Amino acid sequence: MLIGVKKRFVFIANSKTASTSIEHSLVGQAEIQRGGGPQRKHIYLRDALPEYDFLFGRSGYGIESFFTFGVMRDPVSWIQSWYRYRCGNKVESPLPAGMSFAAFWALNDWNRTMQSGAPRLQSHFFTNKHGVPIVDYVIPYDQLASHFGMICDRLGIKAPLQSKNVSKVKKRMIDVSPELVEEMQAFYAKDYALLAQIPQINAAGLAKLEARRQKGRPGAVLA
Repeated sequence: MLIGVKKRFVFIANSKTASTSIEHSLVGQAEIQRGGGPQRKHIYLRDALPEYDFLFGRSGYGIESFFTFGVMRDPVSWIQSWYRYRCGNKVESPLPAGMSFAAFWALNDWNRTMQSGAPRLQSHFFTNKHGVPIVDYVIPYDQLASHFGMICDRLGIKAPLQSKNVSKVKKRMIDVSPELVEEMQAFYAKDYALLAQIPQINAAGLAKLEARRQKGRPGAVLA
């Protein structure tokens, strides 16, 4: 996660959505970088708000004064990306050689569920505990370059998108039966519901950015 105090933005780092590349592009514009391991980097916005209350709790620095955004991937593509990543990269929990995607899905391990047993969802990064969106903008992963460039332009930032932490496993077709696709889509129903709301969320987010630009308020440096 990155927080740009002067430029007034918060980037929420979802997993397997080019978050490392975006962070490398924006880090020079961020006064606060939540680094460390994946559990620190990939924090939900709803959990970050109380943790960074020293900033967001200050007069004039409420979260509403920041432009909050992240990237979301089609859920089926997202879990397939995790499968490819764990197949051949040096990771803490590699998959056994030759494991099929169907077998990986049947594992139902940490990629699919949290310790509570609830589904592990991308939407958790962008919603409150009731599932209501609390971010200003969700970039569709398959349109990352154009949306990221537009956001940077409206924030007044020059930050060409870099390519970092790319999987060493070449992207390949994964054989998935129609029945398994239906099962995955049902499992990630809440994520698909958020994806359906992206046009409305993003329209409101762009209006917020435009209103801020019209006021000529780039943000203030934290004293």
